[in-house]
Amino acid sequence: MKYRFPQFNVTIDNPSVEVVNVSDSINVQTCSVDVLLTTDSAQFGINFPGFTYSGTWEDQEVIDWVNNVELPKYAV
Repeated sequence: MKYRFPQFNVTIDNPSVEVVNVSDSINVQTCSVDVLLTTDSAQFGINFPGFTYSGTWEDQEVIDWVNNVELPKYAV
């Protein structure tokens, strides 16, 4: 998969994707997720705000949200 983000002037080709940090705003049940995209030649840090939940969340839910909701928005 290839991705293009407005803050980078490059197409990121087949990166590995790692969730490195989740910042939880408990009072509004929303998380901001820091993701590291790594290729053979570079690393790119991306922040995805807006993960919402009810009551609690699990790591896999955040990973699925990044992979299935946020990253496809930037696929080229």
